[in-house]
Amino acid sequence: RAFRNESGLAPVPYTDDLSCTVYRTEALVSVSGVYYTYTGGAHPNTVLMAWNFDLETGAFFVPEQLAGDGEAFSKAVSEEIVRQIGETAAEYDLTAAEMFWENYEEIATGWSSYAVSFDETGMTVGFSPYELAAYAAGPQVFHLSYDLLAPHLSDYGRAVLGLE
Repeated sequence: RAFRNESGLAPVPYTDDLSCTVYRTEALVSVSGVYYTYTGGAHPNTVLMAWNFDLETGAFFVPEQLAGDGEAFSKAVSEEIVRQIGETAAEYDLTAAEMFWENYEEIATGWSSYAVSFDETGMTVGFSPYELAAYAAGPQVFHLSYDLLAPHLSDYGRAVLGLE
């Protein structure tokens, strides 16, 4: 961009934007972010991000830390994401394998390394474009209610999420 401007060439469109939503309980700050850039080229880029901070311990945490059994929690979440993937594809009269990457189930098992945030209704897992499906499919966002998560949460998890 600087080179084009200094050289007297026509400027290229340029957008760089970060928007965030913050949810807070007595013990939690959860930030969900969308980073959007366009610096020329075929299309803009969108990256979903999230941060979860425990105000009691003063540390960031991964969602599995909120569960009594992290492995069972992770499996339940990935199964729900796969179920929702099937519903999303069906809305377009496609199978999940037609709309999403061939290994979508494997990608869903790694859900906690993507954008995971919390709000008053539950947990959101977001995959940026290209992570789970082609760019044209856009970001893929899955919401899991606290009712679905509750059987897997530890006392610590319920306290952090303000569900006590």
